[in-house]
Amino acid sequence: MLIQQSIRNTDQIIPGMLAPEGPWRHCFSHYPFDVELALAEGVYLYDTNGKRYIDASGGPMAVNIGHGDPRMKAALSEQFDRYAYVHPTFANRRRAELCEALVAIASPSLNAVYLCSGGSEAVDSAVKLARQYHVLTGAPGKYRMVSYFESYHGMTLATMSLAGNPAYRKTFDPVMSDWLHMAQYSEVNMPPDVSRDAWGVQCAQELERVLYFNNPGTVAAFIATPHGAGADYGLVPPASYWREIRRICDEHNILFIADEVVTGFGRTGRMFAMEHFDVEPDLMTLAKGISGANLPLAAILVSDKVNEPFRKDGAYFLHGFTFQGHPMACAAGLATLQILHDDKLVEHAAAMSPRLFEHAERLKAHPTVADVRGWGLFMAMELVESTERREYFDVDKGAERLFQAYALKNGLAFYGTLYGPRRSAAVRRGLPMMICPPLCIQRDQIDDMMDRLDTTLSEWEQRLLG
Repeated sequence: MLIQQSIRNTDQIIPGMLAPEGPWRHCFSHYPFDVELALAEGVYLYDTNGKRYIDASGGPMAVNIGHGDPRMKAALSEQFDRYAYVHPTFANRRRAELCEALVAIASPSLNAVYLCSGGSEAVDSAVKLARQYHVLTGAPGKYRMVSYFESYHGMTLATMSLAGNPAYRKTFDPVMSDWLHMAQYSEVNMPPDVSRDAWGVQCAQELERVLYFNNPGTVAAFIATPHGAGADYGLVPPASYWREIRRICDEHNILFIADEVVTGFGRTGRMFAMEHFDVEPDLMTLAKGISGANLPLAAILVSDKVNEPFRKDGAYFLHGFTFQGHPMACAAGLATLQILHDDKLVEHAAAMSPRLFEHAERLKAHPTVADVRGWGLFMAMELVESTERREYFDVDKGAERLFQAYALKNGLAFYGTLYGPRRSAAVRRGLPMMICPPLCIQRDQIDDMMDRLDTTLSEWEQRLLG
């Protein structure tokens, strides 16, 4: 079934999916849209029928240097000609070079790097590292994590436990960790007579309350993304919020883990998002853009404070992966950093940000757009059925998949969160749709992308609202 056919069919309002037949019958559980990729270059994707799409979300907010860069191909080919894999306990020059390069661009206190294969692995590893740090420093009672309700940190059991998402617990609760959660920063209920800085401090003090009622002596770390997740994706707190979080963590001997899997490597107009706030975390998790999404790669940046008991006592981190520090992945990471530097893509993202957000008011003129927010080349558009009620469409209307169908028809590829169907009555909010194109996007391409999005919204609204 073609997507265009599914749009015309009033009884079928979701995009066409590849039927579970032929080679697709062996793919377990999830069947992809019936758009098969043939080629990707720069900000564009081309299907097997020759149709071109703008990669409007950079895959799952992961493509930063653009698709198909010949310099990446050369770097991978050069490494492959040497060796593609080496046992993790062997000295691997690419691994050392990548760790050195990451430290060179990080905050002054982040001087050690632990490599792994993906964002979920990085966060899971940071949780274990935080726990072992407290054991080594004489605080074995510290084991629990604090994170946000509706956050997202990965799909392992440990990282799903951080999410504060009831949908996960319905299936996996018996084997998930019972960790602590708090409300994330939000401006939905901010009083009109309170400044953002004051409101930031007030919201951050929710962490203090959670600790008070749950014994801070049992808490090992607090983890958060530099901007909101869930319904408040892309909402950026003021610096006062993170300064207060840092103060509370220091006061209670709790490690602060900044999850920069999405925001790292130029996405926000800085190399790392925490640079905007001048606040240094104890651990920083990185993935996605670290390799330009060319190969699976992730990292944890480790502060001198956390590294000290391991270096001093010769303790070994009780952890490891077969593919950690994979030579090919490290070569991809080094090539990505070189391309970011040579093409000044971080600076370019900052320069293109005003152009992207020039279209914000145009989007908010639509009756289904409650808000447009974000920073750098990360824009979150919150879609609703009614801006007055600020609620998304009922699940049975299939609104999110219908949006994806119209977007694909208009030459836009979005990362689908499918957050809308999962939300409950307790947290009825709009659906965040992420607009995070590759950082190499140019002004005319931004305008073209937003024109196509404007058309998509109009057609979607006509279908759903009449």
